[in-house]
Amino acid sequence: MALEAINGATSGLANGVTNGVKHGSSGKKKDLSREALSIVQEKLPDMKAIGAVLELDIGLPQGPVWIDMRNNPCQVLEEYDGEPNSSVKVKPLYIKRFYEGAMDPRYGLFKDGFFDETSLPKGEIRVAVKFADMLTPNPPTNPTPVSALDSKRLPKPTEDLDQVRRDVKEWGYGLIANAMSPREVHIMKEALRQQAAGEMENGVANRDGGPNAPNQRIWTLINKGQEFLDFLEHPLIDEMIPDLLGDNFLVHSYTANIARDGNVPMMLHTDQVGIQPPIRSMFYGVNIMWFLADINADNGGTRVYPGSHMGNIAPEDPFSIEGSVAAEGPAGTALIFESRLWHATGPNRVKDFERPVVLMFFMRSFIRQQENNFLAIRPEVEANLSDKVRKMLGYMTDGAFGGVEGEVREGHFVERLTNPVGPFRDTHKHNKYRAGLKSYDGTTPITKEQTLNSLYVGGRG
Repeated sequence: MALEAINGATSGLANGVTNGVKHGSSGKKKDLSREALSIVQEKLPDMKAIGAVLELDIGLPQGPVWIDMRNNPCQVLEEYDGEPNSSVKVKPLYIKRFYEGAMDPRYGLFKDGFFDETSLPKGEIRVAVKFADMLTPNPPTNPTPVSALDSKRLPKPTEDLDQVRRDVKEWGYGLIANAMSPREVHIMKEALRQQAAGEMENGVANRDGGPNAPNQRIWTLINKGQEFLDFLEHPLIDEMIPDLLGDNFLVHSYTANIARDGNVPMMLHTDQVGIQPPIRSMFYGVNIMWFLADINADNGGTRVYPGSHMGNIAPEDPFSIEGSVAAEGPAGTALIFESRLWHATGPNRVKDFERPVVLMFFMRSFIRQQENNFLAIRPEVEANLSDKVRKMLGYMTDGAFGGVEGEVREGHFVERLTNPVGPFRDTHKHNKYRAGLKSYDGTTPITKEQTLNSLYVGGRG
């Protein structure tokens, strides 16, 4: 039954949808499911090229509906006897956000799957993604396949950092040859091997890479040994990152990824997917991936779509790496790429081979960090951080952000207050919180001046 017949009923799935009701209009409490359905109806003329049937569950009282996009005109059906090409269960609010351009469909369709597998699209992923794309104000186009590019012009490992910068600007990534010495590679590789084995043995390993989860991720490397802490002071960081992100860049995350044989490619993504509404006009982060082994297309080399950082670009099927190319290089190479580039961990088809890499992800100073360093770093590690590393982790004010109790003058290192200013009101005279506001000698009330002076390490400020 076509939905037009249903709309006439008082209890219709989208009563009033075709009568000029504005999406998000004020008044009585909104029925988001019906509003989402009205959006789908409005966008039906744009969906005829998809050529498929999609089952859509947006929480309507009557259950799912089917979007028939095989013929012109496309239809919303209450019943469908066949097998749909794809099934999507999505919050109606996400449909509205897709429509407004406030959420990237690849983010909205898959993000809840981490917590509820029933919300993941089923069947042909391309159909689900294309359907969601058609709801947006400006549907993206597929990345250009590498076969259509001049392979001789694509980035290759080089020690010429100016060439690397040009590659990042043109292609979204570059490869730095001999970024690590053989000794550095050996030290870091052995430290990572031991840490990965220790986390496995103690039941705290993080695994991914398909149904058998052969890959292993090691999070918060700053806690995992002096080698990793020292590595954050590598001179290449100062050579490349300030020019791209500004002097007050932050460590967004610091991790390692070991891709083992038998894995499946990671979902294609950009590294600023968490920035919603999606912004493609500017990159907010830069990743440095350090190769601790010779890496190629066969053993898990990261797949990239060269040039996919520019324009309104997104792959129709984020689980297919067709048309991408592996970023290859010998041990000691550093792959540097900006956060709009579409990429993914590649498949490792070499038996018993491990592809270890270390990833330093840096962001502009006004972006919230992926890793909450102030809570994640072990106390003994925090106590011995160098000023350079402390700045990268967000312990220094930058003139606008990172302050404590409003003090953000640039260049001050901050630390946790032992006695933050609390309520000073008559109504709190006998409040237990006021009772705790004592000076460090435990006798007299602490003053505002004393509190501000305690903001900075060593009393600076």
